[in-house]
Amino acid sequence: MQTVLFTIRHALPILFLGYAALVNAEIFLGEDGLGGSPEGDIVTGGRTASIDGLYSEALPHRGPAVSLIGAGRYLLIGEGRSGVTVGSDDWLFTDEEMTPADASQLETALARASDVRDRLAELGTELVVVPVPAKVDVYRDRGPAGAGAVMQAQYDAFRTGLEARDIASVDTRPALMEARGDAPVFLTSDTHWTPEGARLVAGTVAASGLVPQGDTAFEKTPARPEEFVGDLVSFVTSDGVAPFLGIAPERVTPYVAEEPDAASGGIFAAEAEAVDTILVGTSYSANDNWSFVPALKIALGRDILNLAQEGRGPVAPMDDFLADPALEREAPDTVIWEYPVRYLGVADEADAPVADADATDDTETLNG
Repeated sequence: MQTVLFTIRHALPILFLGYAALVNAEIFLGEDGLGGSPEGDIVTGGRTASIDGLYSEALPHRGPAVSLIGAGRYLLIGEGRSGVTVGSDDWLFTDEEMTPADASQLETALARASDVRDRLAELGTELVVVPVPAKVDVYRDRGPAGAGAVMQAQYDAFRTGLEARDIASVDTRPALMEARGDAPVFLTSDTHWTPEGARLVAGTVAASGLVPQGDTAFEKTPARPEEFVGDLVSFVTSDGVAPFLGIAPERVTPYVAEEPDAASGGIFAAEAEAVDTILVGTSYSANDNWSFVPALKIALGRDILNLAQEGRGPVAPMDDFLADPALEREAPDTVIWEYPVRYLGVADEADAPVADADATDDTETLNG
């Protein structure tokens, strides 16, 4: 018995040291190395901190360890890392919906919208703002107490401010609130709406009369169903561990809108007309999985040129659009600006400039 205990007592340190030696040999002598060169001054300790950062990133067990620690935090105290707020029944919400805009941020956003409206009006273009209510507002029963009411107030304040400045906007919230019990209109572990939510908003835009109705009968053609991990899961754990925590993959069936006679001519046909309605916005519009553009085409009966961008918030794509020299040569009749109200409280959005006629393509990229 003493021999067994002696062996175990000495074997564990030897195994640990052996593992550490192999890991460090791979990190410092392997092909990938540290994945970078240390920076900073040795005297001030900057170089030590740099090496420590590179070393931590290179550890082979770092990913699994972070994933398991995140899973433990989620199971034990119902929390994720900074960036996500955990609701009930495995619903996840972005922290942006927990940070309402202050009066200054709201005023900045409204002033920017006025500038955009005026800039487009000079070109004979109508601006129609489409505010997207917060997920925690629509599904307030799944989020932290009080958060939904706060974001509803932010939505209402934004629309009231737009109306006071004579900026056309569509009230999209009632349709989503009414339908939320019939079919999901937002994804459980993702920040975005479902194709059904996008369809409801597109129908509301068409019913508002703010965008002229066209006469093209687009046909809805379902695409291949998509299964993916929600974008908020990475703030909790890894994709592989998430299902064991009850966070299931998201499933949607996107679709496209096709003209009945597209096969005979298509968009490259000689008689094809220029698109006079442009959509500018965020990943709610840019990501094909949500099918917002096809939904707009079908609801409005007109073609839509989509200039939305992913990962940059609502302001930067509009800034890029206004800075495009082509806008001066051929301005559209209508610009639809899809604008999630959760961005109103994001600092970078409040500080973003509005492009003017002399701006170049080298506009600043914003996070969000």
